[in-house]
Amino acid sequence: MNTGSSQLLQMLALLLLSVGSSQAGSDRTSSENKVLVFGGTGQLGSAIVRELVGAGHPVAVFVRPSSDRGRLDGLAVSYVAGDILDAAQVMAAFDGKDIRTVVDATARGSADDEFYPTAMAHIIAGAKAGGVQQIILEGSVGAGDNVKQFPQANFGRMRSTLAAKGRAEQLLIDSGIGYTIIRNGILLSADQPPTRSARLSTDQRLMRKITRTDLAILTVRCVGNPDYMNGIWHAVDDSLDVPPQYR
Repeated sequence: MNTGSSQLLQMLALLLLSVGSSQAGSDRTSSENKVLVFGGTGQLGSAIVRELVGAGHPVAVFVRPSSDRGRLDGLAVSYVAGDILDAAQVMAAFDGKDIRTVVDATARGSADDEFYPTAMAHIIAGAKAGGVQQIILEGSVGAGDNVKQFPQANFGRMRSTLAAKGRAEQLLIDSGIGYTIIRNGILLSADQPPTRSARLSTDQRLMRKITRTDLAILTVRCVGNPDYMNGIWHAVDDSLDVPPQYR
């Protein structure tokens, strides 16, 4: 074989190696950003799923077998059926799935406050077993001790629910898993269009309005983002009016 042919073969080998390495890197990136969403069929959860898919994240949605999946029609997502209050079923949702980020957008009526810490405990156990790197919790302004920041607000029957949500937050903080807690105050109805001017603030004295789509956009911004790791943020939109008692 002459020198020219040898050099050509070496160049081809390097090219193939580069392509293979690039493909492997692409696969790793996709895998590392796979997101499992709890509460993904709800009004907020479905908005989050839609934004995640739009951003190119592979998404799995944990759903009750009886859940209406209509809000997710047409979206390229996979489903894992189970009951979030069943620890074994939640654990199975992580088995072999290579999940890197979890979004907890679950909600339950105030009659079942213990739902929140129980669900979070099950998610944490599964996340630890599955090697999850980040849990994003959609929380509420006034959760736990944060309620003391709003003496003028009439939380009424929500107080016990907010206390339970505070316990869920603390479980997450103490879990050792990277966490992002996003509290919303006044969440507008699902038909309200986004303003695209919402932001996340570390000022835990703020209670503001926000649309579901804007909250979903902020949530996706936090996925795998070290700037929003291991902290609590309040979702605010300064372009929307706020009742005087919440200012």
